[in-house]
Amino acid sequence: MSLMGGLGNQMFQYAAGKALAERHGVRLALDLSGFEVSGLGHSPRSFLLDRLCVPEFDPLNAPSANAPQPATNFRRALWKQRIDRLLRLAHLPQLPVSENQYREPHFQYDPAFETLGSETSLFGFFQSERYFAAIAETLRRCFSPRQPLGPAAAEVLARLARSELPVSVHVRRGDYLKPVTADVHGILDQPYYRGALARLDAATGDGKAEFFVFSDDAAAAEQILSFVPKARLVHVRGDPERPWEDMALMARCRHHVIANSSFSWWGAWLNRAPDKVVVAPRNWFVPAELTKRNTADLYPPGWNLV
Repeated sequence: MSLMGGLGNQMFQYAAGKALAERHGVRLALDLSGFEVSGLGHSPRSFLLDRLCVPEFDPLNAPSANAPQPATNFRRALWKQRIDRLLRLAHLPQLPVSENQYREPHFQYDPAFETLGSETSLFGFFQSERYFAAIAETLRRCFSPRQPLGPAAAEVLARLARSELPVSVHVRRGDYLKPVTADVHGILDQPYYRGALARLDAATGDGKAEFFVFSDDAAAAEQILSFVPKARLVHVRGDPERPWEDMALMARCRHHVIANSSFSWWGAWLNRAPDKVVVAPRNWFVPAELTKRNTADLYPPGWNLV
């Protein structure tokens, strides 16, 4: 299983690989070379799954049990992806795929995933619960923080416990402001949050929820949510070096308003409550990108789209 991207993407990839390994009763091997690639137009991110209770990185395991695969799968798959793109532009056949390699063919769930063998190398993002719903409880245990929360996060957790109806609200900025990312994902502004919070209030009882705001841009979040009475807002000042703590705090909220971000997708999914309300953006990507990606399988059943 090749891992890449930020924490949310790493969790999607691990979840799919873990589900396939569990189905075959074999150990999941993880290729971490994607976090070392440079010079290929790819921006390396930090590997973070070892901050969670992922058994493949349990320090009590034998070294041979948690060693990643040789650093070749990610590079090979990345180069093939780029070459195939050029071949498509030239209307030429794409390179053949190795028998034991699986490249995610499109954004939506691929039923062919269920037919893959036990020695398959996986490359893709796998952003659908359908890949791993069978091991949901196993994953919720795996994706809890390995270490106790730091003092600041522990204070927020205590505040959550005192709240009558805590709701997480995620405002994503950061790398989404970069043109190359904004042109794909787009930016959610005040109209989305007005509609999402109205939907949440209508579902839970108007005016009762306390909104715990998680953002990588506190100033932007305050401006976007300026229409909300300040008494209903708790701006969480998380540690950017410990993003798994913010995700764990999101999961402890009662309901959720997420951004078009895998990070808050997981914050909502990790909440075990069967009657939770999750409000998500219908436009996960900009309109031009939505014509290329079918996002129907991205949202678990029962999530509310605005």
